[in-house]
Order: sequence, then structure tokens, then C-alpha cells
Amino acid sequence: MKVLSDESDEQLVNLLKQDSERAFTVLYNRYWDRLLQVAYYKLGSQEEAEEVLQQVFLELWEHRLDRQLRYSFATYISSILKYTIYNRLAERRKRNAVPIEGEMYHNLADHSTQNWLDFSEIRGEIETLVVQLPEKCQMVYRLSREEWMTAQEISENMQINKKTVEGHLTKALKFIKENLSMLSFLLFVVVRAFF
Repeated sequence: MKVLSDESDEQLVNLLKQDSERAFTVLYNRYWDRLLQVAYYKLGSQEEAEEVLQQVFLELWEHRLDRQLRYSFATYISSILKYTIYNRLAERRKRNAVPIEGEMYHNLADHSTQNWLDFSEIRGEIETLVVQLPEKCQMVYRLSREEWMTAQEISENMQINKKTVEGHLTKALKFIKENLSMLSFLLFVVVRAFF
């Protein structure tokens, strides 16, 4: 019998769509530590980071049957994490801000779904551009943006000079910037600055 921990993410996601709790557990164990580091770095609280990750994995389980992954599982789970952290930080700001009353509040709340759809659309547009990058440039970009690795970590992982890593990342970001639509670019800049 094949051990599930040896399966690729793609194979595990296919099993997850068949209600495999074991596949879910393997994905959970595979990604928990690295996502926890990211959440802790962004939120500054171990407890809050763990709560956010519980939300992320709960969403993964609840939507296991109706989600079609157009990208890698790492990209997918990282996107859920980013969005969940974004919401958590927005909640913090809202608690610390002056209350918004009446119609203005409802108008802001009504845009949250649209904002998520816009983010997903931009993510798709960015992914389309990323796959056009040269192989090493694409790998550096993915390690930086999807695996949350620093230039130094990427340098060690790929066994290339840190300056080369920075050059690949600069090339990737320039290519994306030049080829994104203007609206998508503005949102990309905001998301990049935030995350």
C-alpha cells in the first residue's frame, strides 16, 4: 500500500475531492509549519496566526468538492492565507477606527465579495504571465511569492548567487508590471505592498 505522504499535492487534492480525510491530514501537515511562519510574521501573534490557519484549513475542507485548482496547491493555499490575513488585519483596523455609520458602512461591506473576485482575477492574470517567464526566473518568482522565501533562502535552495536571485526577481516583476492591465497593475502594487 502506497503511503499518502509520498503523493504529490495534485494527487492529494484529487483524493481530497473524494472526501479523503487522510489526504487532508497529509496536506495539513505538509503546509502547516511554513504557513504558520508566514501568518506569525504578518500578524505578530502566535495565537492569532494559529486561528488564521485553522480558518484557512477549514475553508479548504469545506470547499474541497467545489474548487477547481487552476494553479498549484501551494499557490492556492497561499492565496487563501493572504486573503484571510488581509481580512484579519482589516478587522483590526476596523476595531481601532472611528465607527462608520449608515449607508456608507453597507456600501463598503457590499464590495468585499467583488474585491475577492477582483483579487482572484488578478491572480489568474499574474499566473498567465508567470508561466511565460524563463524557467529559472519563474522558479525564483514562485519561491519568493508562493513559498515566501527570502532572496538568501532562494540562493541557498537553488545554489545560485543572491544577486542572481535578485536579478531574476526584478526581471519577473518588471515583466509582470509591463504586461498587466492598468487596473490589475494598481491592485497588484497594493497587494504587493501589503504582503
